Amino acid sequence: METITEDVLDVVNAWAAAELEGDVEAYGALLIDEFQGIGPVGFVLDKARWAQRHLGDVVNEEFEILEPHLRQYGDTALVEAVQRQKTQARGHDASASFRVLIVLVRDDDRWLITNIQLSGPLIPPGDTASWLREQNR
Repeated sequence: METITEDVLDVVNAWAAAELEGDVEAYGALLIDEFQGIGPVGFVLDKARWAQRHLGDVVNEEFEILEPHLRQYGDTALVEAVQRQKTQARGHDASASFRVLIVLVRDDDRWLITNIQLSGPLIPPGDTASWLREQNR
């Protein structure tokens, strides 16, 4: 029998594969109905709208989850990681690395994603965010 860590990370990896492929149908089995996704600039999407991004607005050429760290609290699991993507969003380059927090809950015998929150894009230590550089000019 797989460990809880493997079960949770299998769901996270299946989500990353769905993001890479733009597999709208896969979200039905990965996201809980009450899902909320929060993008790196603060937009909030429900389950249907998260999936619909792939119907023309978002195209991922590369998408991966790196350095996942799992914490479990009963039937809730938190996975903090780095999300690296090579992406076009509405025809604009949205390629970057982000810090991502993925919250999963156990629903009977399976884990489902209830929340994803992105922050970033990540910048090298000691660098200043571009929006801060522009503000200080």
